[in-house]
Amino acid sequence: MIVIVAQILLAFAIPVGILWLERRNRVVRLLSPVILCYLAGMLIGNVGLFPLNQDVALGLCAAMVATAVPLLLFSVNVMAWLRLARTTVVSFLSVVLLAVISCLTAHLILARLVPESAQIAGMLVGVYTGITANMAAVGAAAGVRPEIFPLLNAADMAVSFPYLLFVTMLAPRLLKPLLRPFPAAAGGDDEVTEPHSEERPLGLTAPPVRAVALNLGLALAVVAAAGLLTLLIGFGARAVWMVVGVTTLAVALSFKPEVRALPGTQDMGQFLFLVFCVSMGFTTDFVKLFSASPLIVLYCGIVVLMMTAIHFPLAAVLRIDRDTAIITHVAAIFGPHMIGPVAMVLKNREVIFSGITSALVGIAVGNYLGLALFWFLS
Repeated sequence: MIVIVAQILLAFAIPVGILWLERRNRVVRLLSPVILCYLAGMLIGNVGLFPLNQDVALGLCAAMVATAVPLLLFSVNVMAWLRLARTTVVSFLSVVLLAVISCLTAHLILARLVPESAQIAGMLVGVYTGITANMAAVGAAAGVRPEIFPLLNAADMAVSFPYLLFVTMLAPRLLKPLLRPFPAAAGGDDEVTEPHSEERPLGLTAPPVRAVALNLGLALAVVAAAGLLTLLIGFGARAVWMVVGVTTLAVALSFKPEVRALPGTQDMGQFLFLVFCVSMGFTTDFVKLFSASPLIVLYCGIVVLMMTAIHFPLAAVLRIDRDTAIITHVAAIFGPHMIGPVAMVLKNREVIFSGITSALVGIAVGNYLGLALFWFLS
């Protein structure tokens, strides 16, 4: 019992330490807390200096995903996103559609070489419309092997870095002759304020104790209600229906302004996801992790390259301006955290709100799309 408690405490303590270092160390910010949490968990799990219970680690993974997803979704403002300029909505929807088509294409190319291709395709739809938490949720629902998740996340990071260089250094100049300029006088993307629209690194901003209790209580209520509905429905593949139920109930609650205004939901959701990363690292075998990595990197590369190569010519056809096309594409590939830096590169603050709101909507739809593609391919 003491070992189990110590393992759980360690899974929570490591993200706290890494987030503390993030504010003080440039290398930690460069590597990202997500990757460092995986690495810390994997080192502890493979070195063998600390006795780990694999069942406890897997149970903690499931609990963290289930609780983090509603916390991340409570701040989604779907109606505000729909009221944005038409070009923003059309551009982001085209990116989402391309994510599904690209993952399907990668599956058709590599299915014979990658044993769990259907699960990987669904997980990549989740991460390339939402964020890494969507990848984790889809993977948990699809029953993917524990070592696949960190492997896929590492491959995603390997592919995302050159993509980020392209978006920040080449795309603004290369796309200038192809796409029309941003309509600076439109103003349509700034008319709605969003309480959770700040762009910042993960950091460590602890909300007040009362807010923590309220947010956690509401998230656990969503998880409990989804679990009860799953039992009442009685269908097979309960893990899948659990993810669908949690996502649906959380999005439904996000339509209430009081829920969207809850302080600290995004920070709490991201922190619990880091605990998931550490716990997943506990279960990862180094040998299995690197045995198939080149194919997984190729899988991610096909998806990102296809999404990029088709989206920007399509944006020209759809008369979408350059800045909106770039920021919505970044919202799908990276999620909210890269919107601010890319907006700075574009020298256009007006696209920050549309980019962050699109990214939050992507988090909301990522689980549905990822699971739908997994079902289709299975």
